[in-house]
Amino acid sequence: MANEPNDDIFRNLAKAMEEMIRNLPGDESPRFVGCTIISGSGDDGRIFHMDDFEDEFDYDLVEDSDYFYITLELSGEESDVPRVEFLEQEVRVTIDGRDFEVPLSAPIHLGQCRYGIKNGVLDIICRKLN
Repeated sequence: MANEPNDDIFRNLAKAMEEMIRNLPGDESPRFVGCTIISGSGDDGRIFHMDDFEDEFDYDLVEDSDYFYITLELSGEESDVPRVEFLEQEVRVTIDGRDFEVPLSAPIHLGQCRYGIKNGVLDIICRKLN
């Protein structure tokens, strides 16, 4: 099969993407928010809904001199009540068997942390270890 005219463009694009991803700053793995590539003619193509692959854990983290306040909105589609585990410098939330970590900038007092769920919102309060 003959090369398509755009094969070189896509090959170069893939190499550029690999180089950009390899050189991203930070320790976290990169995530793709969305991408569309349309090439050639023929079939109608396929559509992938990003929500099907979304593995996001969105939360708000606020701190003052004594406490960390973590808030996240639940989707309402959870089959189980979320489980919250307090670790030395992290909070682990388990929702439907998936673990999500919330790293904290300071150690917390494990005996003085609490959480509650009201109106689909999970509120977590952690006292800083002084």
